[in-house]
Amino acid sequence: MILKNFYTKKSGDGTILTMILVFVLITMTVLIGEYYRIHMLGQDIEYQIQRAVNCSVEYAMGDSYRQDKIINLNVTEAKKRFYKYIKEDTGLDNEYKKCIDGKVKYRLYFSRVDGTSNPAVFTVSGYAEAESLFSFLPGKIKLPFKISSTNYRLD
Repeated sequence: MILKNFYTKKSGDGTILTMILVFVLITMTVLIGEYYRIHMLGQDIEYQIQRAVNCSVEYAMGDSYRQDKIINLNVTEAKKRFYKYIKEDTGLDNEYKKCIDGKVKYRLYFSRVDGTSNPAVFTVSGYAEAESLFSFLPGKIKLPFKISSTNYRLD
């Protein structure tokens, strides 16, 4: 008698199981979509910073030394150009925030912006901070970066 009652199907069991399954599928889809969005945002930020670093190195190379095949980077000029490029080309404000339609998309924090004259290496490191689209994810998402550009002579 006890086993018979245990195996009898109760009404509503399939509906509850279906609702749980749909909830799990929707949650997984949303989380994968958010991960993809953050991944693409990180790639976009790294691309923009890499571009600014490369442009600043190219601009700050000492032309007077190229004739003698000496590589020389003006680090002070490279820093100045980097901050100029990162603001003007990427559309960041004075606090390094990227705003679209009045909403902050991300903010950059630089922990190191430095280089060496010879060898000509310029390195930028720090992190980008972005908010999640979902309020149930606590805090802000930090995307670290370390980008370097080196100028080599190939002749």
